[in-house]
Amino acid sequence: MSPSYSISQARVPIRVPINSNAMKNFASFLVISALVVSATAQSQKPPSGARPEDATATAQDKSTGSGTRIKGRVVADGHAVPEASILNFPVNLGGNLESTITTLFSPVISDADGKFEISGLRPGAYTMSATAPGYVLSDQDSKTFYRPGDTVTLTLVKGGVITGKVTNSSGDPLVGATVRAIRVKGTDDKPQRAASGIMGQMTEAMSVLLGPYKTDDRGIYRIYGLAPGTYQIAAGGRGSQGFSMGGSNAFDGDAPTYYPSSTLDTAGEVSVVAGAEVTNIDIRYRNNRGYSVSGSVTVATGTTVQGTSVFLARASNGIVEGTTTILSGRNENKFAFESLLEGEYVIYAMGGAGNLALGAEGMSMSISESHRVTVRGADVTGVQLTLEPLGSIAGRAVLESLQDPKQKAECKDARPVPLEGIVLSARDQRKPSVADPFTSTLAEFKNTTPNDKGEFVISLLRPGLQHLDFQLPGEHLYVKSLMLAQTDPKAKPIDAARNGITMRSGDKVKGLVMTVTEGAAGLRGKVISAEDNKPPAVKMRVHLVPSEPEAADEVLRYAEGDVASDGSFSLTNLAPGKYWLVARENSDQDQSEAERKPLAWDAGARVGLRFEGEGSKKMVELNRCQRVRDFVLSYTPLTKPTKSPARKPGR
Repeated sequence: MSPSYSISQARVPIRVPINSNAMKNFASFLVISALVVSATAQSQKPPSGARPEDATATAQDKSTGSGTRIKGRVVADGHAVPEASILNFPVNLGGNLESTITTLFSPVISDADGKFEISGLRPGAYTMSATAPGYVLSDQDSKTFYRPGDTVTLTLVKGGVITGKVTNSSGDPLVGATVRAIRVKGTDDKPQRAASGIMGQMTEAMSVLLGPYKTDDRGIYRIYGLAPGTYQIAAGGRGSQGFSMGGSNAFDGDAPTYYPSSTLDTAGEVSVVAGAEVTNIDIRYRNNRGYSVSGSVTVATGTTVQGTSVFLARASNGIVEGTTTILSGRNENKFAFESLLEGEYVIYAMGGAGNLALGAEGMSMSISESHRVTVRGADVTGVQLTLEPLGSIAGRAVLESLQDPKQKAECKDARPVPLEGIVLSARDQRKPSVADPFTSTLAEFKNTTPNDKGEFVISLLRPGLQHLDFQLPGEHLYVKSLMLAQTDPKAKPIDAARNGITMRSGDKVKGLVMTVTEGAAGLRGKVISAEDNKPPAVKMRVHLVPSEPEAADEVLRYAEGDVASDGSFSLTNLAPGKYWLVARENSDQDQSEAERKPLAWDAGARVGLRFEGEGSKKMVELNRCQRVRDFVLSYTPLTKPTKSPARKPGR
């Protein structure tokens, strides 16, 4: 008889039968997840015998009087949502591992008025989400950073429903078959990005643990609480984790059958809108054993790996179709994915090693390049993946406060802000790919925050040119400089904002200093067409370009932002100075914010922006702490060239 385990979540005890093989696979998955989380950790240890939140909460209470809580309310359709589960993940997952585990297994519950309060938080930045039976978080609330002291509103929308019947080739109902809904497009009809990293996969694994959707004795299934978008529906198979936590059944070893009775390449799509139910999504089960992809993982010379996870994802959109784990202590390094449909896939591996207790300095992570495979009518064997160590950049953030009494008087909105609220990341120059693990599986770990001393480590960096990206915890702050000390103490520091940081495999770069200064300016306004004084009819971005000749290569002086549909724009955290304004039509409207890189990172682009700015003569001067709120930028739309009529012969 299979053992059962008791889980208490949202105050409702749940008992789930789990077979021993499934438990071993799930445990190995959590081991790898812990390795990845710990590789991003900061060395932040509270005093012996004290809870981590006590040590940091006391320090912040003394400096700001409060700020260890996030208060908020959960609403849907303008009404309060009681009994909603609120999850708050620290941006620095590894550096605040206690909060990560606590929120995953013990979410906060909203009261009868939809209100909630999360207390005992460390200073830092957090991402938040809320769920309720049949509801999902609105897209507008899915990417914001929150900090202790904030009051937030989380908006839910009624989830959609997909229901149908699964039958065999004879038309008889298929009983007990697992049915999955895979979101392939968002509400904007753009391809869905791969499923949200290790934490997202842990959440998915927990969803499987708490009971997958299965057909009843009539072969009927009903999947509810779906976010709006476009889905593919699959019956059979084990899902992306490669195991079934609800106990094995006769269909686990089959390749999935996609609605209506299709392979992966020809799968039908189902459109789901908020609160609507899509019926009669019936599947005729194919009973297909599928194909396998197998290979081995090797480790680059000088690299140590204690555990490895191998991922198989769709080449078209990076959605993970399978995960398998090679545990530490085993001599074998082989992997295999079974029961696959024909199609195009990519495979990549991640490995970790080190002492979990030592944080980032004691951990190392390795990753392989993605290997593309085509499954067509036969098994694929001999796939070779080589793990190469990832690098890191260590540094510290320094805050320059205003000292002059006159300057302080000019900046009345300036307030003490803990450095832990700064969000940092590094982005390389490679063109993003939906099947790239750095835009899929590792997406959750691209950000970090400093500790209470301003020290930070940006981990999981692959070879290439890295540029630093950041978000500040207050509009009165701006970044004055990003300087990297060289190994020769007599050498001049490198301007990392202008030049970036070149990384080799496994490099551990140290000595980066980020200087944050009070007194930032802000600029809000509206773009209008010079032809009719109306908002532009095309998507646009506004660029702020320093006009002083000596500031031509001061990358931190440049800024850019999207123009909303009503023509409004907002640029914050600006260094005081003189600027040109440049309005540009978006050449690639399908490019997401995550893919877009600031133009100022490219020297040639800076030259082009300055040329346009000087020609436009649209200038603004921003003083210390000045907030310009009603700037109007007149824009002349581009005139598309017309094709000249073809000349007739002889003319």
